[in-house]
Amino acid sequence: MVLKNEIDIELWETIVKNYQNENYKGAIVDSIFFLTDTIRNKTGLEGDGSSLIGQAFGGENPRIKLNNLQTDSEKDVQRGIQEILRGIYTGIRNPRSHDALIDEKETADAIIVFINYLLGMLDKSKLSFEEDEYVKRIFDPYYVKSKEYSNLLVQEIPKRQRANIAISVILKREKGDIYALAYFLEALMQKLDEEEVSRVCKVVSDELRITTEHKDIRYILNVIPGKYWSNIDVAVRMRIENLLFEDFCEGSYDKKKDSCGKHGALCTWITSEHLQLFNRLDMWTRQALSMYKSSNENVKAYIEEYFLDKICSANRENIELSLKNYFKEGLNKNDEEIKDILRVELEWDNEHPWWTVFEKELKEHPDIKKQDIPF
Repeated sequence: MVLKNEIDIELWETIVKNYQNENYKGAIVDSIFFLTDTIRNKTGLEGDGSSLIGQAFGGENPRIKLNNLQTDSEKDVQRGIQEILRGIYTGIRNPRSHDALIDEKETADAIIVFINYLLGMLDKSKLSFEEDEYVKRIFDPYYVKSKEYSNLLVQEIPKRQRANIAISVILKREKGDIYALAYFLEALMQKLDEEEVSRVCKVVSDELRITTEHKDIRYILNVIPGKYWSNIDVAVRMRIENLLFEDFCEGSYDKKKDSCGKHGALCTWITSEHLQLFNRLDMWTRQALSMYKSSNENVKAYIEEYFLDKICSANRENIELSLKNYFKEGLNKNDEEIKDILRVELEWDNEHPWWTVFEKELKEHPDIKKQDIPF
């Protein structure tokens, strides 16, 4: 028998080096590693050996279905192949991985051809998790916009496929509800490891690299949690931040019409997490203060409505000098507007660093005080 003619080309390429060097034990082990990778890639699972087989083929709704699982005969096939696959690991792979066995060509040929047969069954099998079908649920018009629902959906994704799902959703973002996608991606991104986050953010960087479309930027700002902003390519971040800052500087808000002017709407999608990670938080803080002091009611209203709380939050741990001086001067002048801002920031946060920053000034304002927070 010419083994090359009896098995799939990918399997042959996996074993050919050891097989042609007459390392038949090595060729057998190579074929089983190929089988393992095939199951992992098909299911997204990370296990190995009997554990992997149980997760992939076992249970009422197995990840890999060899048939429709409706008749007793079909269920017997599923269970039988599951047991055969377990035996491949315990009876064939494990002894060759741990013991000094020597295999003849005939033994290798028989085992590898059988592995090829099992791989053929896998090619024809059905998956309980189909990426395209799953993604449709994220774009469902009846998507429940909640953390609980999003976490439940994310739990269904095999680990190896999480980053792929995140990328697929980002690339199709315009087809979905921006708020639903935000809930889903926040839940999903928390499950990704560092390398997977880098993969997703590389795609985001590519999407933002040359765009000037407000819709693209708005979607990305909303659907990717702000804490991942520093994972975006540095040059891309600097460019987008510059574009946003220009929009911000021209921002205004008409309270009566409840709408922004010609400029400024895009920047309202920025969160305090984004601001914390922006290259020039000090510049944004100074500009926000300048606009808040403006005699133009619409400009001041823009900051008050969309940015005052975000600027304060972004400056929580390391307050920028201009903001610190602004509050100190306001306290010294007993400015009620500034005192109201500080009340909102401080009174229900007894651990807020600003209690220390403004300790001297606050002594003159006992009406701003820490609250007893019930547990």
